[in-house]
Amino acid sequence: MSATSLADLLANQLPNGLAVRARALLATQAALDRALPAALAGHVRVMQLENGTLSLACDSGAVASRLRQQTDALRDKLGKNGIAATDLRISVNPELLARYVHPVEKAGLPPAALDGLATLKADIEDGPLKEALGRLLQHHRKG
Repeated sequence: MSATSLADLLANQLPNGLAVRARALLATQAALDRALPAALAGHVRVMQLENGTLSLACDSGAVASRLRQQTDALRDKLGKNGIAATDLRISVNPELLARYVHPVEKAGLPPAALDGLATLKADIEDGPLKEALGRLLQHHRKG
């Protein structure tokens, strides 16, 4: 289920005033995503738009710093996209960062595959491929 369809589903279940506000924030987020430079897209979230002040949360201080340097250009682009923000309030919210997922341990190559690679290495002439096969075999036979 996409974020938009989930948002629509939730908005249909919410009281009317809250649903209207949720849709407005989604539209503001979409306009923000179009206005942001590619390097910042996906790192900035709309928190609220109230009394002409657009509150944004960035996932890191580096993104917030870069965004603060571009506030005038961003405000102009948002204005062209129909978002009338006279002031931008930028904060850092590290919870927006994706959570670290520990890498899954992968099984090594099976012994039959290693034997096949060793046979191939013995059968080919000297060169970069033979050297690469040697390094691969050495790496996998360490464990």
